[in-house]
Amino acid sequence: MLLTLADAAEPTDTLAELHSDAQAVYWLARCPQTGGMQLWQWRADSNETPRCVVEDAVGSRVNQYGGGSYTPLLGGVVWVRQHDQAIMQLDRHAVSHCWQQRPQTAYGGLCADPKRQRVIAVEEDPQGQRLVAITGDNRAGKNSTDNNRQVLAEGADFYGAAVLSDDGNYLAWVSWSLPHMPWQRSQLHLARVTTTGQLEILEHWDFGAAISQPQFGPHNTLICMSDHAGWWQPWQVNLATPVCLSSAPVDHITTPWQLGERQHLWRDNRQVYCQLHQGAAQLYRRCGEQVEALLPAPGRVASITLAKHGDYAIVQSATSGAQLIRYNDNGSRNCLVGKVEGNATGSLVTANSSIAEWLETPVGNEGETVHGFFYSALANRAAPLIVRVHGGPTAAAYPVYDPLVAYWQQQGFHVLDINPRGSGNFGRRYRECLAGQWGISDTNDVIALVNAAGTRFAIDTARCFIRGQSAGGLTALNALAATPLFAAATSLYGVTDALTLAAQTHRFESGYLGWLIGDETQLAQRSPSYHVTRCQRPLRALFIQGGKDAVVVPEQTHAMARHIELHGGEAQTLLFDNEYHGIRHPKARQTMLARELAFYQSSHLTTAPRS
Repeated sequence: MLLTLADAAEPTDTLAELHSDAQAVYWLARCPQTGGMQLWQWRADSNETPRCVVEDAVGSRVNQYGGGSYTPLLGGVVWVRQHDQAIMQLDRHAVSHCWQQRPQTAYGGLCADPKRQRVIAVEEDPQGQRLVAITGDNRAGKNSTDNNRQVLAEGADFYGAAVLSDDGNYLAWVSWSLPHMPWQRSQLHLARVTTTGQLEILEHWDFGAAISQPQFGPHNTLICMSDHAGWWQPWQVNLATPVCLSSAPVDHITTPWQLGERQHLWRDNRQVYCQLHQGAAQLYRRCGEQVEALLPAPGRVASITLAKHGDYAIVQSATSGAQLIRYNDNGSRNCLVGKVEGNATGSLVTANSSIAEWLETPVGNEGETVHGFFYSALANRAAPLIVRVHGGPTAAAYPVYDPLVAYWQQQGFHVLDINPRGSGNFGRRYRECLAGQWGISDTNDVIALVNAAGTRFAIDTARCFIRGQSAGGLTALNALAATPLFAAATSLYGVTDALTLAAQTHRFESGYLGWLIGDETQLAQRSPSYHVTRCQRPLRALFIQGGKDAVVVPEQTHAMARHIELHGGEAQTLLFDNEYHGIRHPKARQTMLARELAFYQSSHLTTAPRS
């Protein structure tokens, strides 16, 4: 059975943001018609099937990347309406109310405070961010006023990861300030919540590194992930001396690009947590001294939640798309949501695609390597290669089932997913290899790993292509200009002019480029716009861009396309007027992928053979 273009266009992040209360489990699922995220619920231990409880698009725009866009509260849910960022409540009687709506203001990182019948959220407007509490006040039809809004903390540039103790008496959160990003340096705060709902600051921690995902355990123990020892590991901090609870030299969470992420939880006598080995996550549950691995094979863990009715996780594997799994106390598991692509009688994965192979090669200083995942084409001959560079650049590629990769394999392409130095999931040192080196080391890494792939696999060297999204677009275009190894490149809302980006991009990343590259001269000289003008070969590139993108603005893409054409190359541009930073609508994704496939298939006809 061959995959269709519609299959290939299905994103891998179809499920996200898992929560639970005493009666039910909740999650976001991507609508197949619109690409937006809708809120779903399943009542635990009932005969009901999962149902959509909020059909409007749910999503935060805080920091442009959002996260933490809803929370269960008092038998209902409070959520952020994506199109206008209003805070909405769906009460236990399924009646909707607008709690808060302010012009030019976004909300995210929602945390339920049932004791005070309110939610705690990150609020972002043109003046900055703050931590606020929002209470529903629907008396006499009074909605969306400041009478139900209370500022809890302000003064830092950014806030996130608010979490309340089970007894409602303590609040912990993370803050950071420019020029730092939350994976570089952040602070953890602990406060007592007073009878008036305000905060009485108790302690704060600054380990000179990145602190993320604080959680309260039994007896109000405060546990966070900190990478000051080189890896994101769990630390219990509200002691005389902080104690590391798992000293395994691996990351235990992924890079915190979004608010509200949960990849470790500590409840009663059990702990559920991740560990990332060679870019893949395993999920563990510890009960007393007994530890069990919950995944048949490592893959990706997007979110977890624990409740008396079960432990739940959204996971991906090499043989399945996103799934919502319930893990029972007796060791059994149930797939509540998600399509299993692989099974014992034959599957799309085993019959029509291959599983990832780990690929690694030395680069840079002694002891440094770059690595990725190689997927072989379904052909007994030399095949063309598509190299994929993720965004971030501190995001990561995972060895999980991706219908787009399988589709390309069926079309006769090898695929190489690369994790250049700077990627997440491989420790702080690997991430910080990119300090001052973006535009150099990532380009070198791509070239080195493609050459390594050429020594192990039969690759048609005249038809090597590279694609990158967002930050990966800069790497893809620089690699295209740096070497004749690539016949063409695709930039998906990619960075083309770092100097212009530094002046135009949103506040969250406004200080990041200085750390990645350096001063204005270096920003200009590391950019694809600089390298293209100095390349002696005509270049061929496809640009895919959202018209409403506030991270990489469309003007960058249009300017880069003109650069290539002015220097004798060919530039194709595909603009989606109503898309943001990422192409989400299913029809738009199908159009994008059809155009990209045609671009690769035609490129070898217009590219002269290389010696």
